[in-house]
Amino acid sequence: MKAKSFTIHTEFIDGALDGARNIYMGASSTCHLYVIPRSEIILTNAIPDISGQPAFYILIGENETGKPQAYIGQTTDFANRKNDHLQKKDWWTKALVFISDNHKIYGDDVRFLEYLGITAAYEADSYEILNAANPRKPNIAPFRINDMEVFFRDIELLADFYGCQIFNKIGPAHNADSRHLFFVKAEDRPANGRGYLDEDTGKFVILKGSVFARGEVGSYRKAQTRQQFIADNCKTVNGEIVLQHDQEMDSPSGASSIILGRPSNGWTDWVDVEGRTLKSVYRH
Repeated sequence: MKAKSFTIHTEFIDGALDGARNIYMGASSTCHLYVIPRSEIILTNAIPDISGQPAFYILIGENETGKPQAYIGQTTDFANRKNDHLQKKDWWTKALVFISDNHKIYGDDVRFLEYLGITAAYEADSYEILNAANPRKPNIAPFRINDMEVFFRDIELLADFYGCQIFNKIGPAHNADSRHLFFVKAEDRPANGRGYLDEDTGKFVILKGSVFARGEVGSYRKAQTRQQFIADNCKTVNGEIVLQHDQEMDSPSGASSIILGRPSNGWTDWVDVEGRTLKSVYRH
């Protein structure tokens, strides 16, 4: 049987491709996903679908090894709830807020969605889940259980469509933890890079989220090239230059130099969590 086709709409709320957006399926579902970057979270105060309405939400970010992190929650008013998360959680970079556009989900419903979401995320084990405890299965009316299970399937679909695979089991070949990660840091000129050596190609991959030093030292001869790289691939977030996607480099030294803004021997400057240099691991 031919699969049924459907359409997913994306509205760029602030007109920026990497900014806030509203993702929804039109008449086929009442579920909307609002993706709000932390830097634009104040927008939730002005979005009627979010302000004062029940919501299931996911806060997403990454830990220092590059593994994605998430906190899953529910609220009857995310516009108000987000203030507590801004004060007490400094690791998250985006909020994924799921609402019903007909406003016919209620407090018990979103508590049930939270239960389904945390359970599914733990089973997938693709994100580090930062909830302190697993919620108990709430008691809701039997006819609402089916409605919320259907609604949660739309949540899973929209999350996956956006690129958040928190509910998807990721095989070992695609799991970041299966790669041998290395780090390069500088305290005098704040920088914090993460990456790995692709043994098949010999190239070094700098991972998304790496923080680049601001400016270059005088002895660095490729300052103009570095500045163009930053303009093309990075974004300033809370005063830090942050790489927006994984970037393949020709060599470990080229990777570490562009992060640090100074000449660097990547074979000795890239170090894994056990303190071993890239050279000691790959050039015995």
